[in-house]
Amino acid sequence: MLLRPNSPAPWLSGLGPSHPCAKCGVDTAGIAIGGLCRDCTRLLERRAGKTARLVAIGTTAPLAVYVALALPVERTARLVGAASVLLWYVLTFLIAKRVTLEWLK
Repeated sequence: MLLRPNSPAPWLSGLGPSHPCAKCGVDTAGIAIGGLCRDCTRLLERRAGKTARLVAIGTTAPLAVYVALALPVERTARLVGAASVLLWYVLTFLIAKRVTLEWLK
């Protein structure tokens, strides 16, 4: 079968080579060799999100307790402490999710 000459990337339209998914083995068009299909990618994202959420909560809770006990009662100090705890949670979640995704693949 000849490809259309004006197609810049034929595999994006589903006409390219199909390779088996590394997890489930289903032939999927447009993925790289050793890549994952859409369903397996979605499943891994959900699992990594759950694990990252647990890790982030597990590390943020002791930090929040420490900040609450160590900082003075002034409003500015409490706001800075709360912002730092929130930032800690977000960064820990993102890092843990990325590490978990790489580890699960």
